[in-house]
Amino acid sequence: MRRYVGPLLAVVLIAAGSTIPSSRAAWSGSTDTSGSSFAMFAPSIRSTTYQLLPGGGSFTGTTFNLSLNNDLQSDYFVIMRGAAGNNDSGTHRNPNANYARVSGDPFGNFASTTASNVLRLSRGNATGTWQGQITVVEALRDTTGSSFRLLDVVETSMASGTTSAASSSATSWGSISKVGLYGGYYGGGVSTTSNIRRDHMTAWARVFPSGSSTINYARQAGGGGSLSGTTTFSTYVVEWGSSWTIQRVTVTGNAGGNGSDQTSEYNTAAISAVSRANTFVLAYGTTTDNGLGDGWEGAIWTLGDGVNQNASENFVAVGAEYVQSRTAEVYVHSQPDLAVDYRFAADGSIPTGGLTGTQSVDGAISPETFDNSGVLRSTGDSRIPIISNGSNGTGTFYPRPIVWVRHTADGTVTWTRSRSGQPGVYWLQSVDFGAVGP
Repeated sequence: MRRYVGPLLAVVLIAAGSTIPSSRAAWSGSTDTSGSSFAMFAPSIRSTTYQLLPGGGSFTGTTFNLSLNNDLQSDYFVIMRGAAGNNDSGTHRNPNANYARVSGDPFGNFASTTASNVLRLSRGNATGTWQGQITVVEALRDTTGSSFRLLDVVETSMASGTTSAASSSATSWGSISKVGLYGGYYGGGVSTTSNIRRDHMTAWARVFPSGSSTINYARQAGGGGSLSGTTTFSTYVVEWGSSWTIQRVTVTGNAGGNGSDQTSEYNTAAISAVSRANTFVLAYGTTTDNGLGDGWEGAIWTLGDGVNQNASENFVAVGAEYVQSRTAEVYVHSQPDLAVDYRFAADGSIPTGGLTGTQSVDGAISPETFDNSGVLRSTGDSRIPIISNGSNGTGTFYPRPIVWVRHTADGTVTWTRSRSGQPGVYWLQSVDFGAVGP
């Protein structure tokens, strides 16, 4: 179990005669300013997104050591999404190859430990090369104020056919209203031994807290799919600082429709009013079908009513391109200095034959670096890209609907998938911590 080590202070080097800018948004652009002679505001949170591609030294086995750009901070969490594939339109992959999770870090949070700048990833089967996004979010300072504490990392296994499970955090949270659980996809990831293609739903779970330390998992089967194999979720238990407002709401229903461009095609749940420009959302859920567009991989979610973008929002929305019963736990994160850009891409923006594409977004508040070459690519250090996408089709030609993202230039996010096929629609969030600090 994790031992809390406490906050680390960020160090700002100030040249003689220079002053700290009064504005936190002190820089806009994508230049590496590591050699700069002037002072800059130092954000409390660092976020680095890594992208794994096929090639020499890639994730071809059942484990992979991901080398980070920096030594890992003890207060951190991971958002990951990806799949195996041959970058073609015709190669099927099973859940045990498509799904991967974090299984080792330097702090003893997992059964395996690593070097100070390494995360270990694991999956159930070595078929095909695993590709994807691993976003590492780290608290650099002010863990009880403008950033967060990592209370625990929990590995929870669910046996074949099991629909619910619960684990305990070794460290209790002070307030459940500040807790974020990041487990499974869009969290620390999930691995499974299931080798049945129609059973991708074995890796989908609604993840939610209760009491003072309980992490709950709820799964569903249906639509010809079952919960097969042994499935393990890696879940980060995070308590956000005092300047953050965390809301959590359950969204249920079966709304859907081609293009996901009508409010009637989303189910919503009410939240306390938030500023869209300062709020991002993550969702963890299940469906009662197993197909590309009617399964959870084809669910699309966002802030608001699903269509309109208002300055102040009172809802979150979950929908799809098909009518299908689903249940989602949506986490809403708000902070007054956070900057979030929401972009909707209409049906076909993920084209039938497409493996990659780009989306324009707002530029970064603070300097970023981009490594766009090689098998392991990265972008740092202040933004998180989050995508949820729909998919045409109700078959099980996985991993067609599994899409991941990375900022590849100051005003550009690139989406990628490992198998082409059905077209899709998406909601994208570009989340910027560049001005978040004490």
